[in-house]
Amino acid sequence: MGKLAVTMNKRSLLFIAVFAAFYFFVFSASNVLAAGQGLDTADYIYFRIDTEINALNDKGVTVTWSCGGGATSGSYNTYGGSVTDGTASDSDGLTDGVVQVASASSENTGTNGSGCDVNEVATATVSLGGWLTRTWNVAALTNTATFTTRASMDYAIRVSGVADELGNTLTLNGTTASATYSGTVASQSYSNNDGTWRKYIAGSTSGGTVTGGADGYVNRTSSALTVSATASQSVDFGASDDSSLDESGLSFGHKVEVFQSGGTFATTKISYGTVVAGNSFGVSCTMGTSTNAGYWYCPVPLAHTGTSAQYSGTNFQTTTGSYSDRSAGSDAQVASSINPVGNTGGGSTTTTTTPATPATPATPATPATPATSETPAVPATPATPATPAVPATPASKGFVTLAALDLKEGDTISAAGSDDPDIYIANEWGYKRLFLNPVIFGFYGHLGGFSAVKNTPSTTRDTLVTSGLFRNCETNDPKVYGVETTGEDTGILHWVNTTGEQAVTDDADFFKKVFCINTNEFSWYSQGSDYTSVNQVPAYSR
Repeated sequence: MGKLAVTMNKRSLLFIAVFAAFYFFVFSASNVLAAGQGLDTADYIYFRIDTEINALNDKGVTVTWSCGGGATSGSYNTYGGSVTDGTASDSDGLTDGVVQVASASSENTGTNGSGCDVNEVATATVSLGGWLTRTWNVAALTNTATFTTRASMDYAIRVSGVADELGNTLTLNGTTASATYSGTVASQSYSNNDGTWRKYIAGSTSGGTVTGGADGYVNRTSSALTVSATASQSVDFGASDDSSLDESGLSFGHKVEVFQSGGTFATTKISYGTVVAGNSFGVSCTMGTSTNAGYWYCPVPLAHTGTSAQYSGTNFQTTTGSYSDRSAGSDAQVASSINPVGNTGGGSTTTTTTPATPATPATPATPATPATSETPAVPATPATPATPAVPATPASKGFVTLAALDLKEGDTISAAGSDDPDIYIANEWGYKRLFLNPVIFGFYGHLGGFSAVKNTPSTTRDTLVTSGLFRNCETNDPKVYGVETTGEDTGILHWVNTTGEQAVTDDADFFKKVFCINTNEFSWYSQGSDYTSVNQVPAYSR
């Protein structure tokens, strides 16, 4: 903010530089006389004009002043001296923010001058297009003391800050983030003078807009500004809520949604892991949380020409997705999708079929008894159609989250010592799949083997619903199969030959039940006839 100082000394010219916005110095080479008679031809008046960021305003300010004549405060209507920095009337001849006026000059004497002298009160105004006009007063002039008053020559436009759409601050220093004004600019500067980076703009147009930008983000333009010489206009982009114009933060250049292959974003979105993008996958993307879960936000620089993003995460294969390149900051946000496939054992449900009982040998026929008159048969009562069983769901078993069961997705579990010591693997939706036998379990060495299996209570095991659906994710086969057990450790596959829409109609949790298996397990099974409905997949029971 601005400051003003006035000083008068005998026999020497003294210039005192003090950090301020305005400094007004008067020096005298003669003895102090009566009011109006203390200045002679060797005296000068100095106006030192700074800006609000404590830098000299060297853009050609104009200073107008008056003392009104005599020892009392004057009026510009009576006297008015006026000098523009760097013109012939400025004694130092430099456009440097310091205006030097000789006391005996025409600007300080005569009918059009300021009329300033010892013991008088000075009133001054500084103005320049793009900054706010400031007027200030100084106490009675004397050559025995220094007078300082503080004011400010503020910029007409101040950009208070820039943040991204997630609320993260982008440093407004012209490198990380920047701001530009659409109107005429007299001067502009990035500064953290008060500890916070801002953009200060001397905009000399009455309106115009400000555009905030950062490499890797989408430019955002403000509403129209109202620029004047009497009040600053402030604007920010997602950084605060106290500016004149509070605009939204900058959108990331790229937004990637991630959900499991074979599902939809609504039903199988993935909310953990890592996404990278750009040249050589050198740009780390920010994972969304809460309502943004399943999205990753990527600030890919415009200079990058790579057009692929890559996901990696526990229990999923590293997978890439393509996106369109952006060539300008004004280009819209690019949306893309990655659909990873699982790299853990697939979900298969099995059913146990009871072997047929051998037929009892036939009893020899008894000789026929002579026929008697036939009694009419009583018509059989039609059988009541069976009501299809309603499939169990995790919610119906009391499932809330894996964490509530002290589990995480991909854990292998067994209720050792119970009537069902089989090994299962859990997914985040509350479903589990059975490893039909030790050979199949051995196909998934990355799970850690038998030593990594968690021993859980049977109640925990039973809270997770066993699923009989899986697909070969190693080959990215889109077909979903159901497993039918044909023995204690054997089973066959049946392709569920139906549309995804019909599958969800038949079972709303269809995609949540699908587990991934690898080629070794897929090849181990023989294949049976197709199922034409999800409802044909047998429920597993031991």
